[in-house]
Amino acid sequence: MLILFFYYLLYFLLLILSVPFLIYFERRLLGVFQLRLGLFIYFLNSLFIFISDFLKILSKYQYLIFSINFIFIYLSCFIFVVLTVFIYVFLPKLNYKIFSFFIYILLFLMIFSFIPFSFSSLIYFSNSIFSYIGNIRSVLLLISFELVFSFVLIFVFSFIFYNYYFSFYLIHFFIIFIILFICMLADSSRVPFDLIEGESELVSGFNTELSLLSFLLIFFGEYIILIFFIFFFYYIININLFLFIFLFMFSRALLVRLFFFSILIYFWFFLLFYLNFFFFLFMFYYIYF
Repeated sequence: MLILFFYYLLYFLLLILSVPFLIYFERRLLGVFQLRLGLFIYFLNSLFIFISDFLKILSKYQYLIFSINFIFIYLSCFIFVVLTVFIYVFLPKLNYKIFSFFIYILLFLMIFSFIPFSFSSLIYFSNSIFSYIGNIRSVLLLISFELVFSFVLIFVFSFIFYNYYFSFYLIHFFIIFIILFICMLADSSRVPFDLIEGESELVSGFNTELSLLSFLLIFFGEYIILIFFIFFFYYIININLFLFIFLFMFSRALLVRLFFFSILIYFWFFLLFYLNFFFFLFMFYYIYF
């Protein structure tokens, strides 16, 4: 029991250390893509720029706004980080026997569906109209994202269950790979699906009320989800890990933020149709061939 405790403690410490280096890698790529030369003239080639940003956030003043319930806001931020870290418990368990395999998948989907509710509680206790608009969008997008993401996972693990060679180099698997990549961008709130804190009328959404520890917890939790999806991609598709990191970072530099209703139409009408079509082809091939 003690060995297991130290194992997960080391697991958590390595996860914490991976977040600053991912931020550093993202800053460097965005600096190259956007021709921002200022990132390359800091000390030791801007290696410690994320440390300076971290210290700058900690030095900010915490404004005591009377309409904000700070106890529940910090509690919501803490629950968000705990849930994001807890999904890593299921990552090394995906190679167990088939019964445990599907149990862990269901538990993973259940825990991952609870993560946006911590966002909703955070936005609710901030008592801000800007955050309330972001909360409405987050709930609607949550239903769309989780539905498509659950269908994709069922489809992907059905192939793994029936011992098919899963590779996105094949044309039909390449389409599934694109859909899965879109769902993971949406679930990790990356561009172009960061409508919870995006668009000019939201003024960065819930970040208007966050500072110091609460902002660091939300920022840390979002990058933990991103790192989880990178390793999850590597596990189920088994190609170069740095390629996934580059794809996630490149999407932020290349893509633009979509309109809200365009995203809903895209998820409900296009992605669900393609997933049902490919799942029907898979079942037809398995039954008759």
